[in-house]
Amino acid sequence: MLEQVDWIKSGKLCVYPTSTQPAVGSLPNKNALDLLFNLKKRSADKPVSLGVSSLMQASEFVVIPENLQIFLQYFPRGSITVVLPPKRTYDDRLGSNGIAIRILDHPLARKLVNHTGPLTATSANESGKKPHNSSKLAAKELGGLAEGVHWIDGLCKGGAPSTLISYPSEIIPSGPRRPEILREGIIPENRVIEAWKKLT
Repeated sequence: MLEQVDWIKSGKLCVYPTSTQPAVGSLPNKNALDLLFNLKKRSADKPVSLGVSSLMQASEFVVIPENLQIFLQYFPRGSITVVLPPKRTYDDRLGSNGIAIRILDHPLARKLVNHTGPLTATSANESGKKPHNSSKLAAKELGGLAEGVHWIDGLCKGGAPSTLISYPSEIIPSGPRRPEILREGIIPENRVIEAWKKLT
């Protein structure tokens, strides 16, 4: 894995396995994001999420609500991606009003970000195309080493992606504020709301 870590730190991309689909990781800086968005043919107005090993690691980039750790314990690790307020201004391709954070579950993915710091966690496919379950095949479809894409070999379960939510900065038991479902994935909306009610 050290070869892939050095590759990423040089500003290139690496496809890595997650608990759902292969993700393509880049450092969250302008040059690496340029490469990522060009290869995926992804519109700049569609932000990408960041994969982390823990909320502590995410706190470098975002403000962590005090009850979020408890909330996430109601779900399998990696099944929820949560949009949180940024600590400062970042590249808009990480989100202009909030950054989507996913705590990775796959052991290889967790090991990787422990070496590199937070990495993008967008699906490893050209926008609009169905992703492979194999990170190696996904990397080769994106052009492989010739296009700056390395990989950590591994198979993913496939299926629905993580559920993407926007999370309130505080609990307001009698008010309307609660997690907003931005993309329903492996965790259905009713389970998200049930977990929220347990906190209030």
